[in-house]
Amino acid sequence: MKKLLLSTAAVLAVSLSLASAADAAGKTFAMVPKLIGHPFYAEVEKGCEDAAKKLGVECLFTGSPQADEAEQARVIRDLITKGVDGLAIAPNNAASIAPVIAAAKAKGIPVITFDSDAPKSERALFVGTNNVQGGAEGGKAFVGALPQGGKYAIITGGLAAANLNDRIAGFKSALTPAFTEVSGSPFPCDDDSNRAIQIIQDLLVKNPDLKGIFISGGWPMYAYEAFSRALTSRHDDIKSGKLVIVSYDTVTSQLKLLKDGYATALIGQRPYAMGTESMDILKKLSEKAAVPEVVDTGVDLVTSANVDKFLK
Repeated sequence: MKKLLLSTAAVLAVSLSLASAADAAGKTFAMVPKLIGHPFYAEVEKGCEDAAKKLGVECLFTGSPQADEAEQARVIRDLITKGVDGLAIAPNNAASIAPVIAAAKAKGIPVITFDSDAPKSERALFVGTNNVQGGAEGGKAFVGALPQGGKYAIITGGLAAANLNDRIAGFKSALTPAFTEVSGSPFPCDDDSNRAIQIIQDLLVKNPDLKGIFISGGWPMYAYEAFSRALTSRHDDIKSGKLVIVSYDTVTSQLKLLKDGYATALIGQRPYAMGTESMDILKKLSEKAAVPEVVDTGVDLVTSANVDKFLK
């Protein structure tokens, strides 16, 4: 009898495993970043695709080539019409994307956010960096490099992006009263690398006493040559600590710029993990399985002391 019970349990376990595999087969989970063709989101896409192969599902990574909140909403509505089995969204604007998330939920499509959150929407959970914590790490690095304080400026993407605003809030929370922000800061580049580099050039010309720049995303550093040319005249100041540059993200071009003395510190977000974790969570939600309220993918602080490790 004991052997029979064990045999029955084994058969049941195999049956449940096969049923779960059958449920997952043919499912399509879509990830919609703020924009496609972006070095940071390319890492998210790779994680999405690798996890999809492992889980036996399809990763549909799609969006607009520009950070356009209206176009992002249109893309998501098309995905809802096509009947995808789950959605992971990095909102350009948390408020404007909330109705679209509600529309997906009304159709029975589970929705999560990644990278950028929309906490007041009906999304199930957020996958990504604790952006306030990451910003605070950037602020601590800033203060450590500039203990005497001074004038600083912030470059950001879109002014309505919740994740970027959280990073800025965290950054400022770590500063001492010895720091003063340039009038007009934060300066939005609208996720455009060329625009971000132009902002840096303008800042350095108009503020010769500028001591530091915090960049809430890696936009100006995605093109090694353009960034290094823009800062050639201040290269020695950056290496000596007279001018401090702390930026979010750790794509290869940024790591090389840091190693070559064009930046002080980088805050890494682990985008690959955002892709893998999003696929795993969407599969669980589609199967009505329990999920956590937040999936924190963690933060890395990269300086000249450990940059070689990250370049490997």
